[in-house]
Amino acid sequence: MRVVGIDTSTFTGGIALIDNGQVVAEYSAYVTRRNSESLMGVLEEMLRDLDWEARDLQGVAVAIGPGSFTGIRIGVTMAKVLGYSLDIPIGQVVTLDAIAQNVVFAKSLVCPIVCARRDLVYNAAYRADGPDLEKVIDYNVGKITEVIDNIKARSYLENQRHDYDKVLFLGDGAIKHRQVIEERLGNQAAIGPPWYLGPRPGVVAVMGQRQIAVGNVVDPRDLVPLYMGKSSAERAQTHCKPEERAKADGCGNQPNEKGGS
Repeated sequence: MRVVGIDTSTFTGGIALIDNGQVVAEYSAYVTRRNSESLMGVLEEMLRDLDWEARDLQGVAVAIGPGSFTGIRIGVTMAKVLGYSLDIPIGQVVTLDAIAQNVVFAKSLVCPIVCARRDLVYNAAYRADGPDLEKVIDYNVGKITEVIDNIKARSYLENQRHDYDKVLFLGDGAIKHRQVIEERLGNQAAIGPPWYLGPRPGVVAVMGQRQIAVGNVVDPRDLVPLYMGKSSAERAQTHCKPEERAKADGCGNQPNEKGGS
């Protein structure tokens, strides 16, 4: 099955092509509005290099967030266009799941952390001890101190049950809050390398293909981002006066706002 994987949900993103689960082409870059919007052109070049055509694609996988509000919208829109125009299924992938998938054999508690607005972070936690992850703390958004407190409580249980001695933190939020994490957890904390700042597009593609294979697909018209919060434009609209909200340009609209800091 030939699937295209799309990720623009964090500060590192890109696009990948897989053929029966094997990554055959992958492009990653530090995400800006300009290069994320040019991904359709990158896809066209990748297809040419493989001597594929768009009609050879049999599915779309996309990271739906949480992460950058603007970035997520771009990736989801691209997936909707491809799914609708080519009449192929879409498999949606949660960004936190995809980040954790990078280290499925870590034999530890894994906590991906993605920067959100106002010094908050998106996070979850997983037991990584084989090919399949087990989520033990659900997706949430909160202050880094709250995240660490939850992790400390959970890691105690995991250490007792599975003899784990480390908590592996991944994502741009782990890099940003390294000092706080290490101060509160000491030697128990391990910070992942910078190349795990976000999901790999190839990982997103493979995870999306798995969703498609079991029939867990979404109609292009129903595909929506997982925001877990309001963008700056939405927050501004909430505080607008009625007459201001009715204006064509909205109130305080900032289209380039990211969910991350």
